[in-house]
Amino acid sequence: MASTLTRDHLKECLKEIDYPASKEDLVDAAIRKSDGLALKALRAIPPADYANLAEVFGAVKFEDDNKPG
Repeated sequence: MASTLTRDHLKECLKEIDYPASKEDLVDAAIRKSDGLALKALRAIPPADYANLAEVFGAVKFEDDNKPG
C-alpha cells in the first residue's frame, strides 16, 4: 500500500460509486475496500453531494498538491 494518496489510488477505490454521491457514500466505499488512505482523506472532505469524481478530487487534499512546479 502506498504511503500517500494519489488521484489514481482514489479513482480505483471509488470506481464502483454511482454519482451523485454523498460524503457518506464515498466514506462507505473506502470502508468496503478497507482502504485506510482513502478513508482518511474522504473523512476530511466537506459534507456535500458530489456530482462526479472531479468534484471529489477538488475536495480531497492530496499531498502532491503542495509540491512546487
